[in-house]
Amino acid sequence: MTTVNTGATEAADEPTGRHAPVADRSGGPVRPSRAARVRRGIGMAAVVAVGAGVIGLGTGVSPAAAERAPAHAGWDGSRYWYKNSQGQWRWTTHYDVYVARTGDHSAGPGSSSSHGSANGGVAVDRNVETAVQYALAQVGKPFRTAGNGPDGYDCSGLVQQSFRRGGIKLPRIANDQYAATTPISARELRRGDLLFWSPNGTKRGIQHVAIYLGDNRYVEAAHPGTRVRISRISSGYYPAYMGRP
Repeated sequence: MTTVNTGATEAADEPTGRHAPVADRSGGPVRPSRAARVRRGIGMAAVVAVGAGVIGLGTGVSPAAAERAPAHAGWDGSRYWYKNSQGQWRWTTHYDVYVARTGDHSAGPGSSSSHGSANGGVAVDRNVETAVQYALAQVGKPFRTAGNGPDGYDCSGLVQQSFRRGGIKLPRIANDQYAATTPISARELRRGDLLFWSPNGTKRGIQHVAIYLGDNRYVEAAHPGTRVRISRISSGYYPAYMGRP
């Protein structure tokens, strides 16, 4: 069984000073002080058994034992992947944690190899990034039914006009836009992909579309009474379909 260092302070084998073993008054065996036992307990509590191994959890980092291993280290569209010193996959959504663990700046926001983030990442395709930047520039403008801009948009109008700026032609209606994309899975999501919602779960029932930004965020023209905004994917409002223009 493999044990991973959790980073928690462990009790020394030969504690000294105020943490030294305390002799039993009856003359019995020497036992560790309470402080040493507490520290040892903390070290044990930070270890979580997964499968046949033991995985230690570090700050801002999650184990990947229950998930399929990524194809490569770095940003996958929603999280940063890397291997720890034992060769085990770990992920974090915090760029600074990723850099601290790996020293790798190439997967960060603004990198051409990054799948991007809501705060300035770059899409793999320049035309797609042009579309994303146009959509982000519309944030704050009002929702308008059948709106094609520039003063207001509905969901599919925002998507169509954004991709038009990148030289990519898409139909006007959300379910037709899905039909014009290449279907992808959540694991394949990257900046500039499209998210689709369908109340009845069917492709013909698609009624909303948004542009994925990375880091589980997307830009959308949601519904009357709102403005173009950046939202976060949630389990309570999860897209039924995803597609790549």
